[in-house]
This record gives sequence, C-alpha cells and structure tokens, in this order.
Amino acid sequence: MEIMGRGVKQIIQETPSYVHIFSKFVGYKLFNKRSPVYGSADVINVCNLHCTHCYWWLNRKENEELTVDQWKKVIDEKFKKNNIFIITLVGGEPTMRPDVIELFIKEFPKRICIVSNGTIPLKKYDNLYFYWISIDGTKDIHDKIRGNGSWDKTRKNVIDYVEKNGKLAYKDMWITMTINSLNYKTVNDVIEEWRGYSNKIGFQFHTPFMKNDPLWLPFGEERTRVVDEIMTMKEKYSDYIINPDSQLELMKKNWGGKGTTPIDCPTWAILSVDHMGREKRPCCIGSAEDKAMKPICEDCGLGCYSVLVGYGMKG
Repeated sequence: MEIMGRGVKQIIQETPSYVHIFSKFVGYKLFNKRSPVYGSADVINVCNLHCTHCYWWLNRKENEELTVDQWKKVIDEKFKKNNIFIITLVGGEPTMRPDVIELFIKEFPKRICIVSNGTIPLKKYDNLYFYWISIDGTKDIHDKIRGNGSWDKTRKNVIDYVEKNGKLAYKDMWITMTINSLNYKTVNDVIEEWRGYSNKIGFQFHTPFMKNDPLWLPFGEERTRVVDEIMTMKEKYSDYIINPDSQLELMKKNWGGKGTTPIDCPTWAILSVDHMGREKRPCCIGSAEDKAMKPICEDCGLGCYSVLVGYGMKG
C-alpha cells in the first residue's frame, strides 16, 4: 500500500514529521496560527531552456549563486527551523546543481522533489522522493513552448532512467503538466503517452503575470471542459492522476485572490526561497525583489496552493 508514493515503512519512520504537520493543521484550524508546511528552493540561477510560459525568466537577475555551505545555512535557519516536511527544488534547471541536490537529499531523505525539464540525463539519487518532469503537451506543442528537440530529449532521458534503474524506477518519475491556451487539447494524449513510464501525473493551469497573456486559458466553457475531462479520466486512472476533485473544481474559477493580492490562497503554507536564499513574495512563483513582476492571483492556476484550498486551508 502507498499513499502519495510513500510506503507503510516510510510513513512509520516519518511519524515525528506527521506529528508536526498535524500540530500545524490543528493550530490553523483552532487558533488561525499559520505555519509553513512545505518548502521550495530555487537552487540555481541558470536554465538550459527558455520556455515561453516560464515565470522564472520574467524576474531573473544576473547575480551569483549560493555555495553548498551557504545552502546548508538556509536549510538550518529556514526549512529545519520551521519543521518543513516536503521541499521542492526548482530553478532554473535544478539538475545543473547536483551538489546542492545531494545536500538537500542528505538533510531531508525521501522528502525532496526535483522539478526538471528532463532534457539533461536524470541522475539516480538514493533517498530522493521523486522527479517532477515538466511536459507541456504532445511533441509538437511541447517543442513550440520549450524549443525544438526538447520533447525527444526528455522522452529519452525518462525512458533511460526507468529502464536502467530497476523495475521500480518508474516510481521516481512524476509528470507535471501546466495547461495553457496552446496545449489544453492534448491532456488525454499526455496521459496516454507518459503513464507507461511514470508513477503519477498532476495538472495545473498557466498563471499570467500580465493581463491578456496569450497563454492564459480564460475561465469559461473551454476551461471547464478541460477540468471535467481530467475528472472523467480520473475515473479510469484513479491511481495515476493525483489532483483531488476538490482542487480541480477550484480551477474552473478565481479561487486565489484579487489582482496581484492573495486572499484565500494560503501562501503562508509554502516557505519559498530564491537562488540567494531570500524568501519570495507573494508565493513560490513570486520574487524576493520588491519591484519585480507579480503573478495575477485572480487568474492563478497553481496546483500547489489550490490543492491546499481544496482541503480547507486558506490565506
């Protein structure tokens, strides 16, 4: 038996962490005490792709990155101090900093996720929770967003990882698809193309940083149809599609805020730092820079926060 990829033995070993999570949830429910549960870290300021939909490039600045020793200090002073359970490593392309990845996994065994475009060969890490591999549609659409040849590279690296690392290696591969105006008709195709080489798939929607963003799929008939389509596919692949129905229903409308201000969105629940270890605002796709562009909360499609709202946690 597994719960979100975690076996019974692992869950027992992590009992102290679940006690912290439970106490935080009780503190929120009874006393409105808000303490972060999850974390994210931009472990690198470089990426090998320049995807058309990526928020990271909008606010990127040319400056140095932290050393491993500096990241250890961030881990101790921010993530461990706050008893963070799961941490997602992002970038840039985090696989370009294997030294930092190894540090995080050492400090948080089986509690680190790596978000990767998958175009660089994927290293097998002992005690990694899983890779989030970003897929943006079928081959043509994916390459239109991420660059020619990117789909083939990702496909090869995922298959190589699964075939060369044992019969359970597929459990390390989770697919994430950000739905937008270019790829929303390919949801079923993505499920069918990748389920043979991955353990789970999760969906979210593109979040704009400016009005009239051509990649944003507006609330309305088409978006509702896509959400309903995913919910129908869940009946067929209930163990593969991880989005709960409560979250998917939220994706049909504004659930997060007004303008660039989060209201119901529980941004406090995820402690997010940039590549210099500074806390990002208002959320994990925001910035530590006061004058940086901000995501439009009322058009938000992020999965990491909407799933918490679906479970009753609000900001």
